[in-house]
Amino acid sequence: MSIPRWFFFVLIVGCLLAYGQTVSAQQSRPDDEITKLADDVYLYRHQFHQAIFITTPKGVIVTDPISFDAATWLKAKIKTLTDQPVRYVIYSHHHADHITGGSVFADQAHFVSHAAAREKILQAGDSKTPVPDLTFTDRMSIDLGGKHVELIYTGKNHSDNSLVVLLPQNKLLFAVDFIPVETVAYRTMSSDYPDDWIESLKQVEQLDFETLVPGHGKIGRKEHVRMFRGYLEDLRAAVEEQVRKGASVEETKKAVRLPKYEQWQHYADWFPENVEGMYRYLSQQKENR
Repeated sequence: MSIPRWFFFVLIVGCLLAYGQTVSAQQSRPDDEITKLADDVYLYRHQFHQAIFITTPKGVIVTDPISFDAATWLKAKIKTLTDQPVRYVIYSHHHADHITGGSVFADQAHFVSHAAAREKILQAGDSKTPVPDLTFTDRMSIDLGGKHVELIYTGKNHSDNSLVVLLPQNKLLFAVDFIPVETVAYRTMSSDYPDDWIESLKQVEQLDFETLVPGHGKIGRKEHVRMFRGYLEDLRAAVEEQVRKGASVEETKKAVRLPKYEQWQHYADWFPENVEGMYRYLSQQKENR
């Protein structure tokens, strides 16, 4: 039986329409957007980075500015929510992809970071990233307009100066780069401290919160802290077994598999690099004994 030409025409048009709708959906998500998380607490996203800000009757508290363009956009959006100025800008850690652009708020805000982050920001000398004028080593609190915010250092992890932002009244924790939600660690973990990282996560697990807001990706819950700690512990154990056998890094990358985490984001592309990074770390530990 021959198939009429109109059938192919309809099929092609249908495919083109479906493709166009898919592309349109992918392109419709804006580079910048704000989502309300709780009363006076907002998530703002710039492309693949995100942070939070809190509005109060006495001013606004902003976390990572992300970039100059993102901060410029954010400042304008905050003005549509409140007539209060930004009083504090909190840097989660010193990595430039999260904290560049604070200069947008330099006319009205104090800049806050861990003490170790201040030294690295000072060394970088980026005019778009004001050097923090308020620092701490263990804990610091900010009370503004009836809002209580706790800044806590839980030790080395993705960097040696990462802090977490705890909002006790909302049971919300903002933690950047070292507690990804159902996502493996970033690439070869070149800036990381694996053993300290595991201990840092244990400290975070002791904090009282329910909602976890990471610096990238979907919002999670407290259980995700334990889940990611389990991932690092499993990765470490599997790689250490290969190091003890005297396997090379390439042999280790071929041998180590963690099927339990195959559904996590970036497992296919970053997991081999995670293995490589852990191998490098454990090999150095072995040499230093």
